[in-house]
Amino acid sequence: MLGDREEKQAEVREVLLVEDNLIDAQLVRRLLRRITDAYYRITHVRTLNDAVLSAEELAPDVILADLNLPDSRGTQTVSSLQTSYPDVPLVIVSAWEDEAISLRSVKAGAQDYLVKGHIDGANLHRVIRYAVERKRTELELVRLAQYDQLTSLPNRTLLRERVDRALRRATRNGTGVATLILDMDRFKEINDMLGHEVGDKLLVEAARRIRASVRDQDTVARLGGDEFAVILEGVSEAKEVLPVVERIIENLQTLRSIDGNEVTSSSSIGIAMYPDNGNDLSELLRAADLAMYRAKSSGRGCYQFFASAMQEEAQSRHALAWALRRAVDKQEFQLVYQPQLCLRTGRVIGVEALIRWMSPTRGLLTPYHFISGLEEFGLITQVGEWVLMTACEQLQRWHRMDFEPMRVGVNVSAQQFEDPMFIDKIRNALGETKLPPEFLELEVTESSLMSDAAMASSLLREIRDVGVRIAIDDFGTGYSSLMYLHEFPLNALKIDKNFVQSVGSHGRGGPISNMIIGLAQNLGLEVIAEGVETEEQLEYMRHHGCDIAQGYLYARPESTETLTPWLGAHQRVSETKIRSMPVKKQGGGTGS
Repeated sequence: MLGDREEKQAEVREVLLVEDNLIDAQLVRRLLRRITDAYYRITHVRTLNDAVLSAEELAPDVILADLNLPDSRGTQTVSSLQTSYPDVPLVIVSAWEDEAISLRSVKAGAQDYLVKGHIDGANLHRVIRYAVERKRTELELVRLAQYDQLTSLPNRTLLRERVDRALRRATRNGTGVATLILDMDRFKEINDMLGHEVGDKLLVEAARRIRASVRDQDTVARLGGDEFAVILEGVSEAKEVLPVVERIIENLQTLRSIDGNEVTSSSSIGIAMYPDNGNDLSELLRAADLAMYRAKSSGRGCYQFFASAMQEEAQSRHALAWALRRAVDKQEFQLVYQPQLCLRTGRVIGVEALIRWMSPTRGLLTPYHFISGLEEFGLITQVGEWVLMTACEQLQRWHRMDFEPMRVGVNVSAQQFEDPMFIDKIRNALGETKLPPEFLELEVTESSLMSDAAMASSLLREIRDVGVRIAIDDFGTGYSSLMYLHEFPLNALKIDKNFVQSVGSHGRGGPISNMIIGLAQNLGLEVIAEGVETEEQLEYMRHHGCDIAQGYLYARPESTETLTPWLGAHQRVSETKIRSMPVKKQGGGTGS
């Protein structure tokens, strides 16, 4: 008996009956009462207006409505009920036996059309059941078409509809609309380190927090990946938008854990205003995206309003992206090498490999002009792998020419350092070229190491276990923890050229260089001075215990064709000869 009652309760359906004829209404009640496998609870109203006014109070499973009511006739009845009850299936029960009217009613949104006097209880029950199922399927298809399946937020399709309506209202009311694009900072790292399941849960929680940061009438949508859009209506000035933006940033920054996994959550936000920055969704999203990019370049958890100058920057970035992708495809990059000499023996102990871009339109370019572009457009790991392989191959060629053994220094970007396949790529380069690992020195910056010191320490130990040397490049320009410096398995520190070139009686680089040299000596590390251009700088570094120097005083970064004979002539240059070598006339800088 209990099971029967539970089954019967599960079949209870709420019916809204809209019928002005009391006799017809009583007939429907009697027909539905005869159904034995379902229970229909009926709310009866006599006018369309009563039905519309009841929309906030009632939650019917189905609506049975006459087509002609005291205050509405024909398909107007269907349209009005659909507007007030968009998710409820509607069945028309009419005295009109007219195929054309029936078809118009269904096209207007009714699930079915029944003619009074031609229905019985079983037929009505079946029609209701089918109408409910069809409406459920219809709503599910709409949900799939208009909502993101992961976060249940509107997708681009529904966003476009809502923005179109919002812009029409804003134009009519003389108000503005703010379009925000949010991009989760470092989301790819979380996905890579903790897995896609944690990444998905982070997106769901981020969506919830963004939604909770705005008003009910505002729209939050997922654009795809880790990007969200927020549409704020009724705002005309930045000061009206800022409280919402700051609330979103704060709510996301307090998200610290997903399933017990520690996460760092923040977002970069770009903001575009209607009508100042665009006239439709596409223009507003494009402007907000440019502003978001500028915000992301300022650091995590930042926001930026769109400015017209960003459009010109975007066009330049697009041109650079196209040129760099072509450069990769056409192999327009090349390596030059700058010698490193031991300050005790005068021997060439190594070279640093430096990348150049032979642009067909701009000529030979140094990394200053394109490295940030390679990083921005996701090309740096591919190019970095080529640099690693090419440098190892060239060093092996020099070794086969019976030059004394020397090492090659290769610069490593932060993105390469974060590449989970980086160790495998090092091993592959050494294996393919058969270069002994002790002749390869990887140069990493302080910022690359300190952004995640624990991860860096683990990776550095893996690199050391391979047998490869590690040097910190441009030491003194970033931020280091002495504790981590002591723990990192390093081989050398490179003094930044700005300190080297300001040593002497009139410069401030001397005390800093002395400190770096002393620190390195206490840690058992080599010290390499970059950018040595004068005899004074050379003598200062030698006198204070620096081990190795490189710079224009010895040689510019040169192609292999130029450097090979230089190496042959200078492999065993004596210390006396080093002192007497003339300074080259070409000018300042290290050419890195």
